[in-house]
Amino acid sequence: MILYTLLAILMVVLGMLTFVPRYQAVINRFSTGINFFLTLIATLFGVLLAMAFANIEEEQKEKEHVIKLMQATIAAIESSHDYSEDLYEFYIELPKKDETRAHFFDKNPLPFPDYLNTFMRQSLVNRTLSEDTLIDLNEYKFNLQKTSNGNQPQIYLLLLTYTIEALQLEIAYQKGEKSLSELEQAIDNKDKRFSLALDKVKGSSL
Repeated sequence: MILYTLLAILMVVLGMLTFVPRYQAVINRFSTGINFFLTLIATLFGVLLAMAFANIEEEQKEKEHVIKLMQATIAAIESSHDYSEDLYEFYIELPKKDETRAHFFDKNPLPFPDYLNTFMRQSLVNRTLSEDTLIDLNEYKFNLQKTSNGNQPQIYLLLLTYTIEALQLEIAYQKGEKSLSELEQAIDNKDKRFSLALDKVKGSSL
């Protein structure tokens, strides 16, 4: 954009010079060359401006595509969360003396949202998403994979919830509803709430 601004200023200055009386003699003498030079600059400016608009349009399309991918990922995680929650509720209702409790999650594994892996592997996603969101999502994905064995179902449910929230915050940013500083602040607040919720869950399981 700096280049386009400088070219626009140059064209305006050169155009204004043609109206200055003291330069009229020079302009008339070299009118052919000056007209050619101004036409060349105007053509170059037009081409660069068209390229700039094309780039902006392409970036907007990429953002829209990434937003759709994030919405699809949220839907996949929500499905995993709902099923995992039902599974955990069924588990805690089992009598403590029930023999199936010991190997319940071995036979009924918590569903990992595989679409999250697919989403995170795409180069467009890594190129478009904010740095803070990428860090958050990678951390959540790693911990989800580590806890999906059913040994820590409450923590797994918590991780699913906050992964959804991270994606929702990024969608708001990509749509222009949040600035980068607002997104960073929201992520920081979310991480603090997640840490408190995690400590609470760990404390209740002791």
